[in-house]
Amino acid sequence: MFGTNAISIKKLKWLLRHPLVSNGGLLAIAQYIATGLNLVTTIIAAQSLGPGEYGIVALAIAYPTLLWSFVGVKSVSITTRYIAGFRVTKESEKLKAMCKLGYGLDFILSLVAFVLVSATAWWIARFVYDIPSLSLLMITYAASFPFFSLTGTSWAILSSWQRFRWLSVFQVIDPAITLILILGFLLAGFRITGVVIATALGHTIIGIAMMFTATYMLYREGFGFWWDASLIDIAQLRKELVSFTGWNYLMVTLSGLMGQVPLMLLGYFRGPEEAGFYRLATSIVMAGSYLETSLGKVVYPVLSARWKAMEKENIKRTLRRWTFLGGVPLSLLLLLVIPFLPILIQMVFGQKYRPIVLGVQLMMIGTAISALFFWLTAFYYATGKIAMWAKGYSTYAIATIGVAWFVVQQWGFLGITTAISIGKVVFILLMLFWARQLYGFDKTSMTHIARLAENPVPKIKN
Repeated sequence: MFGTNAISIKKLKWLLRHPLVSNGGLLAIAQYIATGLNLVTTIIAAQSLGPGEYGIVALAIAYPTLLWSFVGVKSVSITTRYIAGFRVTKESEKLKAMCKLGYGLDFILSLVAFVLVSATAWWIARFVYDIPSLSLLMITYAASFPFFSLTGTSWAILSSWQRFRWLSVFQVIDPAITLILILGFLLAGFRITGVVIATALGHTIIGIAMMFTATYMLYREGFGFWWDASLIDIAQLRKELVSFTGWNYLMVTLSGLMGQVPLMLLGYFRGPEEAGFYRLATSIVMAGSYLETSLGKVVYPVLSARWKAMEKENIKRTLRRWTFLGGVPLSLLLLLVIPFLPILIQMVFGQKYRPIVLGVQLMMIGTAISALFFWLTAFYYATGKIAMWAKGYSTYAIATIGVAWFVVQQWGFLGITTAISIGKVVFILLMLFWARQLYGFDKTSMTHIARLAENPVPKIKN
């Protein structure tokens, strides 16, 4: 009996020291602290403004965010793969050049998004929302895009060096700053305007802080300043980067559509109140997905480095272990929360938000199934199969958006949450099936491994 207990304690200690659990747990704890801060912010804003004005805030943020999704490429999904790989192979000039490309690309495209919002916000505010005064708030929010764009490559750099403690701190600081600013503006009497301006200022501050930290870390590690690098050092990757960026752009655009089109349609057909319901529901469900997101961020640079280091045969076994180690407990936890959502939502947000309960429960089921395979997105990106992932997501997104126009008019908030939940489950299962087929090691994969074997690089420890 005592021997069994000793073994169990030993296994528990090993489990807690495992990088997936320790790093993922650290990010998750920080994210849930951030979630608590976001929740407090949401409660304060929703209770202070009411469903109508809170819905107007959601509409003011929705259009700029949607437009940025069309223009931006979310380079962190690209740069993480290469920065982690170049760190393993000790190709410092290529690493710095990739940082320069990431920062520069994100900053330029965010400026383009800001200009486009400035030029078109008046039309959306007047003819779509029928709230002309909303245009200035849209432009104000979009002004934070160039600064907030700095977070992407900064995250890629810090995660490639496994600086998850620093990243955890930033995850907490970000919503803390926004909460303080929103509370201050509301106390000063600035209602809708104050919430939008406070959110924009919070994004600006965190973007600058993360860029400074990542740059300082690279300098301390002996790499110098990334802006001194020449993009010529990664010129040979131009074709691969263009393809990768193109597919990633499609993903970012469709993700933006999935996030904002339902909200805008609800605002157009059903009014600001149901738009506010949807914004609040997605915020709650997003809180449930934070642990999944944290684990995915931890495993992405690990998978990228292993793929670069030719540790292909270990990946299949690792993915299975990750599923049972992190996916199963996380999925069960989310499913256990679902029955308590009616009580929690009414207790926290009040009786007037009771209509969102069933929609949140449906979306949480989809999140629980997605969490079971938290490594799925990272797997496709790390192995360079982004085209396959993008094609699958495109099918899901286009189908969902295609039915959104109909279901929003017929069933409003509940209709669109049902459509999104069913689509997400089908998409995850389909991509899991394709992943299993891919890791049968087809001829293409074997040829790739044989080619890499001619130029061996160090193996990566877990």
